Amino acid sequence: MIIHDVNQNGLGCVEVCSLPLPEGIKARSATYTYSGTVLLTWQGNESNTDPDFQRIAVLNDDGSKFRDIFSGVIKQHPKANGIRYMVFADNKRVLLGDYVLECFPDIDSCENAKLVPVEYPASLMDDPRITNHWSEIIIAPDNEHIAWTILRTDIGAAAILGILKRLEDRYVISGAQIISSLEFMKQDPDKPGYLIPQVIRGGEVKQFVRGGTAISLVGAKNTVITDSVVQDLSSEELVQITKTPGYDETTIFSPDENLGIVMSSRASPKTDPAIFGLMPRPGYALQGLIMCLYMYAVAGVRKFRQGNVGPVLIDIKRSMSEENYRGVALNDPEKQWVYYSPMSWHPGGKKVMWPEGLRGTEIIRIQIAKLLDYTPGQSVAIQKTPDTISYAEPDISKLSSLSNTNIEGKIAGKHSGHIEYQRRGKEAMETLAGSIETVYVNYSDDGKRFYNGYEKTSYSVFDESIYEADLTMSGAETGEMKLRATFSKIAGGNLPKLLFEKASDGKPKSYGCATYRGITLNIEDMLE
Repeated sequence: MIIHDVNQNGLGCVEVCSLPLPEGIKARSATYTYSGTVLLTWQGNESNTDPDFQRIAVLNDDGSKFRDIFSGVIKQHPKANGIRYMVFADNKRVLLGDYVLECFPDIDSCENAKLVPVEYPASLMDDPRITNHWSEIIIAPDNEHIAWTILRTDIGAAAILGILKRLEDRYVISGAQIISSLEFMKQDPDKPGYLIPQVIRGGEVKQFVRGGTAISLVGAKNTVITDSVVQDLSSEELVQITKTPGYDETTIFSPDENLGIVMSSRASPKTDPAIFGLMPRPGYALQGLIMCLYMYAVAGVRKFRQGNVGPVLIDIKRSMSEENYRGVALNDPEKQWVYYSPMSWHPGGKKVMWPEGLRGTEIIRIQIAKLLDYTPGQSVAIQKTPDTISYAEPDISKLSSLSNTNIEGKIAGKHSGHIEYQRRGKEAMETLAGSIETVYVNYSDDGKRFYNGYEKTSYSVFDESIYEADLTMSGAETGEMKLRATFSKIAGGNLPKLLFEKASDGKPKSYGCATYRGITLNIEDMLE
C-alpha cells in the first residue's frame, strides 16, 4: 500500500507492507534491533498451551535468514503488564520487564540465550496500592539506566529512573528515584484558601531520546487530554510534542529525531474524543475521565469498536508548533487491523515497524512503513543518562505516604478571576472512584480568553462515569461546551460505551456539543 502525502506534510510517499514470515510462523510482536534486524516473538502449531511459553527469533525485514534464538517459559509476575521486548544498544541483550534475555555472542549471531531475572526495589513491588509494578519499561542507550512506570490506585502513575546492575545470578536496580510529579496542587503560602497547580511530569515512559538525556512519555502540558511530551533529565524542561484535541499517547522518535510515529485517535473521527479537548482550557475537571477516554478510544477499538488508534507519521517540529498539524496516518484504511505497541525505527531512519491485530481475534501482523522520499539526518549521538536530576525524589518510600484524595481551594487567574476547584476521592482508591468540580469565575491567564461556567466529573470504575460541562470562553476567541457524557462502568472486564438512553432527569445520558474556532463537535456523532 502506497500512502501519498496529500496534506503536504513534506514527508513524501510512504509504502506500508507486512513483514513476510516463513510458513507456520504466527507473529506475536516484533521490534527492530540496533543492527537493523527484526526481533520477533512468535508461535507455531505446537501443542504447548502454557501462556508463558515464548519463542523468540531474529530475521531480516525482508523475511530472510529466520533463526530461533530462544524458546521456553518466561514466567510473568502477576503485577507485570505482560512482557516487553526492549533491545539494549549493545545488541546483546533484551529487556523483557522482569527479565533480561542475554544473547551470546550477540542477538544476530545468538548461539546461546540466557534468561536472567530483574529484581525491583521491594517497596515498589509489595505496596498493596500498586496494581502494576511496571506498565512500561525502557532501557537507555548507555545500556545502564532503566526507567519504568508504576500504576497505583491512589495517585495513578509514577515514573521511576534507576541503574540496572548485573550481579552473579540476577540484575538489580540501584539509585532508584521518582521522576514524576508527586503533587498536582499545592497550597499557596501567600494566599490562604488558594491553590497553585504544579508542573505535571511523569506518565508512561516510552523511549529515551536526546541520546539518553530525556524521555518521551505520555503526559499533558498545555492540553486537557493525554498527549505526548518529552521530559528532560538534565534540566527542568518539559516539551509538548503533540497538540491535537483528541487522544495522543506515544511518540517514538526516529534516529535523527526529526520524525516520529504516534499512537493517536486523530484519524478516527467516530472514536476520537476530541469533543472533550476541542476548546482549550486548564481542564482540571477532566482528569478523572482520562481512564474512560483511554478505554473508549483505545481498548474498545482494539476489542470491538470500529475505528483506529494510529499510527501516525509526524514531523516533530511541525507537530510541536502547529496546532492543527495532522501528519500522515498509516493505519489500515479498512479499520479491521488495529495498532499495537511497540513502534520501532530501523537504525537507517527510513523504515519504521509496529504490530497490528485483527480486531476480535488473536491474529497479529507486523507492519513496516518505508519512507520512500525521506533523507534522514545524522543519528543523535549516545550520551550517558544523568544520575542527578534536579526535580527527582530519591526517597522512593514517599510514594507510599502520598494522598491527593481531597483537595479544595481557589486557583487565581494570572490576569483576572479564579477557578473554584474541588476534588473528592476514596482513600487509596483515588484513581478508581471520586468526583471533581471546576467552577470558572471570569478566569483568565492571558487577558484574551475569559472563562465562565463549570465542568463536573463523577468517575468510577465500578459504576457509570458522568462528565458535565456548561462553560463559555469569551474575549479575543470564543467557544463553549454544553454537554453531558455518560460512560458505562469499567469494572469486571467491561469496556465503556457512551450511553444515550434517558437519565432520571428525562434528558439523554449523553447529549450536547463543544464549539471552538468555527468547529462544532456533537456528542451524538459518537453514537454507536
